[in-house]
Amino acid sequence: MTGLRRTAGAVSAVLGAVALGAALALLAGFLYAIVRGGSTGAMLMWILGLFVLAFLLLGAFGTTLPDEEGEAAEKATEAVGEGDKDKAGDGDGDGDWYDPLVFGLVLVGLVAGGPFGIAGYEALKPETASAAPAAPPPTPSPSASPSVPASASASASPTASAVPSATPGEGAVGWTVPAVGGPYDMAPGAWGAGEAVVHVRSDGLSAYAVRDGAVRWNVPAPRREAVCAMGPEVVGNIGIVAFGRYDKPCANLLAIHTSTGQVLWRQKAGGAGIPAYGLAVGGATAVVAEDRVVRGRAAETGEQRWQRPLGRDCVVRALDADADRVLLVEQCGTGARLVALETRTGEESWTRTLPVESTVAAAVVSVAPAVVALNEEDPRGTLAVLAFDERGKPLATVPVNGPAGTLVTPEQVAETGRGGRAVVDGDRLIALAGDKVVALSLQDGKQVWEHHPEGGSVAALAPAPDGRVAVLTEDEGPGVVLLDAATGASRGGTTAKDPGARVSTSPLLVPVTGAHVAVNRGAAPPEPALFLLR
Repeated sequence: MTGLRRTAGAVSAVLGAVALGAALALLAGFLYAIVRGGSTGAMLMWILGLFVLAFLLLGAFGTTLPDEEGEAAEKATEAVGEGDKDKAGDGDGDGDWYDPLVFGLVLVGLVAGGPFGIAGYEALKPETASAAPAAPPPTPSPSASPSVPASASASASPTASAVPSATPGEGAVGWTVPAVGGPYDMAPGAWGAGEAVVHVRSDGLSAYAVRDGAVRWNVPAPRREAVCAMGPEVVGNIGIVAFGRYDKPCANLLAIHTSTGQVLWRQKAGGAGIPAYGLAVGGATAVVAEDRVVRGRAAETGEQRWQRPLGRDCVVRALDADADRVLLVEQCGTGARLVALETRTGEESWTRTLPVESTVAAAVVSVAPAVVALNEEDPRGTLAVLAFDERGKPLATVPVNGPAGTLVTPEQVAETGRGGRAVVDGDRLIALAGDKVVALSLQDGKQVWEHHPEGGSVAALAPAPDGRVAVLTEDEGPGVVLLDAATGASRGGTTAKDPGARVSTSPLLVPVTGAHVAVNRGAAPPEPALFLLR
């Protein structure tokens, strides 16, 4: 019985020492974070918990310690009773080996607990943006712009700094950011955030100041994870992305403050994870399509506000939201429907069956008015942009391949390999079609106007903050043409003849304060990753 107690005591001692070592290592990290001025979150509670655990385990060790005097007397009495007095002193040396053993185990436990404490500190340490390097000074010629070899790893932390153009000013390229990564890397996209633009790459996020291209902050992706989904817009300085490992579910959700780079919250989705187009921020709510459920969370804290379970065999094909409405395309079997929910409560406002009889790719072109693009797997199925009124009543159905030409639709529904943004302004759908811009009525599908740029081709478009439509053009150099959304007439723009600013095959145009940023999603040197057009 004594041997069993001593074994239990030794185990308690070593486990208590491990907990104590982990607590001390975590405490050191806690103090380090305080000295550096960083936040510590729940780290202090974990430290206290580990100290309590160590106290309990070491206390359990103390209760197993034998009463040496009592045991010696008991053994002596037993020995005398048996007539073998030599046995009376046999137990006197039993503890000689036990105390050094326990002491050694405690030392080993303290050392072993260190790595656990360090790992705990790394896990509990709040993620923050890395420090932004100073922007380089203007260079006398475009050739001075640094480039990154095509062999550079795409998983490197996004620390490229912006390079001011040689000829800043009206109609000029303000700055460029060199491309990094391989020739086939595709950046998920970018957000306009007022005085900054946020470049979302597979290996993380970087924000650049509109004024001079200086790097404001970086948030690298977790080790061996890549950005696998992103919300289409920033709302209230909050953007939302998701990360995932190779061949694993896109399941790690992250919300970030786009002005500071602060990670507001992180949560993990279960099951099959999040679809690539299943994130959006609407008002104060972040809406996420997860496995078997659509959830609404507080955009600032991640706290769940509501959830809407999906039906059996149902998946979300597309999702977007504004402050009032969530619009999602939900496919169940071979059928599909368009569902409108209240953003704040998740309550269903209306639902409309879509003309679909096979697997469909979908994109939400506009939340209000409700406009979606569909591309069925069936070659004779629906390939069109559909419009609905405020109660879900169908309006126009605009074929992608129609009299106006082949419309450029979001990449998830594009057939030609050329995907891009379409803009909805009032009751007009404005899209690229070949080398022109066309506007089509959402009431009857008829063409309202078209615009051919002078001597150039069109690459991308975006809504300008003042209500005009901005068009990225290519001629002798990149430029932006601003069109009147009602008539298609040109209402200003700029062109920059800068050999350092080239437009790739998959560009985006992002409006920012006083300028536009062209983003080359599939950039490879010498194409820049992004550049500013003033």
